[in-house]
Amino acid sequence: MNKKIYIQISLIFLVIFIIIFIYIYYFSSSKTKITENDKEKTEVNTVQGTDDLIKEMFYYSEDNKGNKYEIKSEYGIISPDKSNLILMDKVTAIIYLLNGEKIFISSKKAEYDDDNNNTSFSGSVELLYVNHVIKSDNMYLSFNEQTASLYDNVEYKSTLSNLTADRVFINLINKNTKIQMNDANNNILVRSIINNGNN
Repeated sequence: MNKKIYIQISLIFLVIFIIIFIYIYYFSSSKTKITENDKEKTEVNTVQGTDDLIKEMFYYSEDNKGNKYEIKSEYGIISPDKSNLILMDKVTAIIYLLNGEKIFISSKKAEYDDDNNNTSFSGSVELLYVNHVIKSDNMYLSFNEQTASLYDNVEYKSTLSNLTADRVFINLINKNTKIQMNDANNNILVRSIINNGNN
């Protein structure tokens, strides 16, 4: 009789242990699992452990003039502080202008405002337009006003010249560009590119 009771108690403890193990292993872990082979593991760790992780995000908008804006990211979350703010990782964006031209933007991170489509890009920002390439640490895009402000370690490259500055302001409609240094005593560094003597 005692042997039978010990076996029953042992089986009950075994069943409870298995239930607890299954619960802890499968249900309580809210962290995103990342494989060892993931090449950009540090990028993903910034959003690891959140319940709101969204993969392959895509937003599209069009203004009243017919200009279009699409932004994509590999990962993103909705900001816990502001529900209209989307925090994105590994970002690419395209602006389709009414005249048929395209402006390509890429960065490591971005904060996209779902209410007004304004976007703050950060980390290895690159803007490509025809034969122009602008790289910077940060960029603010106002889609409604059709303006972009690139700042911090700005490098501009074209077929005619290269320049280094602190800030570049671009009107995306008429392509007017304003180049500035934060300190008025510093000069903008411009290098001309000579192609076979024809400049």
